[in-house]
Amino acid sequence: MTPEEVREWIKFFIIIIGGAIALRTYVVSQRQRRLDNSMKLVDIFFSHLEENDLSEWKRIFMSSSEPSGAKKGYFFSKNNQEIPFSSLFSEGPDDNGAIERIVHQIDLVSYEALRGTADVRFIYSQIGQLINTTHRWFGGENSLISEHFPHFNKLVAKYKKKSSNWPSKVYSYCE
Repeated sequence: MTPEEVREWIKFFIIIIGGAIALRTYVVSQRQRRLDNSMKLVDIFFSHLEENDLSEWKRIFMSSSEPSGAKKGYFFSKNNQEIPFSSLFSEGPDDNGAIERIVHQIDLVSYEALRGTADVRFIYSQIGQLINTTHRWFGGENSLISEHFPHFNKLVAKYKKKSSNWPSKVYSYCE
């Protein structure tokens, strides 16, 4: 090999190494950007809820559980009447609109997560119980969620298997 060939090979390897470093830096910065966006989305999620929305969600969660005696698709109202979940999206709902606000916010967060601008695992770590439980209440094909909140429905459908193994903050236990 001539000195010029050696020099050309060295240039080639330096270019390859530089390209690999640049690509790695880009991938890491995109991951950090998705994490930052996720934290902002979770903050926005909670800032758009009213003061008692989470406590109303917890009350409905508890009153719809098997130990409470509620049938599937129903919960017990404040007056101890068995009411279908669909009534929470009607006028004058039992929860003062808390579940509807939560579902709207989840749909907005889901839109960003589906676009790839947010880290889905981080979002599930913060609001996974809210997502999964609320989807179970209203979800499925031809349901209220799939019809009016398509991003929410797509997110759950896309990550249903994976998210079951992800850690998630617990807002309420069923007693």
